[in-house]
Parts: sequence; structure tokens; C-alpha cells
Amino acid sequence: MSLLLWMLTSVGYFALSLNAPNLHGDAYLNCFLSALIEVPAYITAWLLLRTLPRRYIIAGVLFLGGGVLLLIQFVPADYNFLSIGLVMLGKFGITSAFSMLYVFTAELYPTLVRNMAVGVTSMASRVGSIIAPYFVYLGAYNRVLPYIVMGSLTVFIGIITLFFPESFGMTLPETLEQMQKVKGFRFRKKPRDSVEKEENPKVLITSF
Repeated sequence: MSLLLWMLTSVGYFALSLNAPNLHGDAYLNCFLSALIEVPAYITAWLLLRTLPRRYIIAGVLFLGGGVLLLIQFVPADYNFLSIGLVMLGKFGITSAFSMLYVFTAELYPTLVRNMAVGVTSMASRVGSIIAPYFVYLGAYNRVLPYIVMGSLTVFIGIITLFFPESFGMTLPETLEQMQKVKGFRFRKKPRDSVEKEENPKVLITSF
């Protein structure tokens, strides 16, 4: 699920960035606005991460980004500036979510596999960046088709995010056993073996 979250978020981020020159008006200005909107997006992500649960803020900005992209199909062709504004607002939401994923993934996985987990999920996002241009090419068939597809996928992955475990305010897990105790959508009764291990923990000594 983490791989899917990273990949689809990356698709939305890079597809909107690559599609900026295709918007109505000056291509250079649109690319500038697409890059400029990332500044408040990162600041907003930083402020939200300090105070609110991870699942809800990531899902919230994904719903924002995906929802406004779906609204573009209802904008008349004459209101080009409104379409550009909705695209930038969608870029704002998806960029915020993309930056939050690094913190959320690092908090979710234990120390033993944290580097590997962040690396593998980041690799999944690069797969998303590879297929993102093909979403832009859908505009050759219909002007709003890329936004419909990207908006639908973004809303879908926002729903999936709500089923992830919550890591806000929790101690970072050190082992896989501790990770399994993080409150999520699945609750399991603690086995007797794990209770005995907690009462009599083993001390691991590594020599170099």
C-alpha cells in the first residue's frame, strides 16, 4: 500500500508539472506559477505535520488536490484563468502530500528497515514519474481527460491513506514487533511469546 501511495502521488505531482506548458496563456508564466505554488505547499505541510495526525492531513490535501482537478471538467472553455487556478490549487495539495510522505514513511517503519522502506517507496515514486508523461498525452484526445484521470486516482489514494496506521505522537518503532503494535485498521491480540519477550528482553551486542 505504501508503494501505491507513493507511486500515484508521484504521478499527480509530475503530470501536473509536465502539463504546465500546455495550459492556456504564456507557457513560461504557467511554469513559473507551477513552481511558485510549491513554496506555500511545503510551508503548509511543515505546519500541519507539527500539530495534526498524519493520516488525516495527507488524506485531506489529497482530497483537496484530487477534488479540484475533477472540477476542471465543469469549467467553461472561456474561463481559462479559473482552470489555471484550479490546476495550481491541485498542484498545491498534491505537493503538500508528496512532501509529507517522507515524514510519514520514516515514522511508520522500524529502525531496522527504515532506510530500506524509504528507499523502496521512493523508487516506487520514480516509477510514477516515468508513467506521468503518458497521462499528459491523454490531453490529445480530450482537454480535461488528464485531470479526470489524475483527480480520480488522487481521491482514490486519499481514501487508501485513511487505512494506514497512525504514527503521530507515537514512539518510533525499533523492531518489527513494535511496528505491529501501532494502531491501525487491524487489531490483533498480542501473542504470549511477544509478552514474554517484553518481560525478558534480549540484549543484542554487535562487535566490529
